[in-house]
Amino acid sequence: MGRGNAKGMHGPMLERTSATLGLSPTIDATLWQSLCLANTMTAFATTRRYAWHSIGALGVVELTAPTRVACVDAGLKRVGVSPDARKYFALHAHLDVEHSKAWNAEALIPLVAEDPTRARFIAEGAIMRLICGEQCFETYRAHLWAHTHPLVYAAE
Repeated sequence: MGRGNAKGMHGPMLERTSATLGLSPTIDATLWQSLCLANTMTAFATTRRYAWHSIGALGVVELTAPTRVACVDAGLKRVGVSPDARKYFALHAHLDVEHSKAWNAEALIPLVAEDPTRARFIAEGAIMRLICGEQCFETYRAHLWAHTHPLVYAAE
């Protein structure tokens, strides 16, 4: 994550995006579904008994990130956001394809090959992350588009 170069680290890149867009995110202004997603990931990562769940959830993040961040990058580009402010999304649209391949080859396959009973817990973590992500996406989508395109949203 930047390999020692602050300009390549997640935090500074996302801070540039937030600053460019004039955003000041707060917990109180964040929809609960987004907090649920973050809390689920945190719980997996901070409780040893959920280590395999965590690996599954992280694997899904790597698997789904390229498409997700490419869409965000395209949207930001469409509304005229500078390349510097979009850097996180532009980079990860390409980098995360390789991250996903590496995660499968270097983490998931060896762990399940060593002990096939881990597969259930890895899959449960992946599914939980996908469900949290879906709920988050649908809630933000409904929240953001409710007043601007109600007929388009209802027709989908």
